[in-house]
Amino acid sequence: MGSDVRKIPEAWDLWDKVCADERVAYLSEPEAIEPEFRRQSRLGTSSPKVWADAYLLAFATMAGLKLVTFDGALRSRGSEVFVL
Repeated sequence: MGSDVRKIPEAWDLWDKVCADERVAYLSEPEAIEPEFRRQSRLGTSSPKVWADAYLLAFATMAGLKLVTFDGALRSRGSEVFVL
């Protein structure tokens, strides 16, 4: 991350600013996420990145949200993925 790396206290300050933004909301995990999480994670690999991606995709799908990411590899994982 180069010059964008922050010390932990600075990271918490940034987090507090993000949470104070009225455009940002905390959402609880959708109740029925597990079947979609299982579907998204059936790729036959053992990658922790794939596991995390599957969870984010399942969360967005079940919450009716679009997943916004910088990760171009996720483009092919769902129609509700928007790559910046």
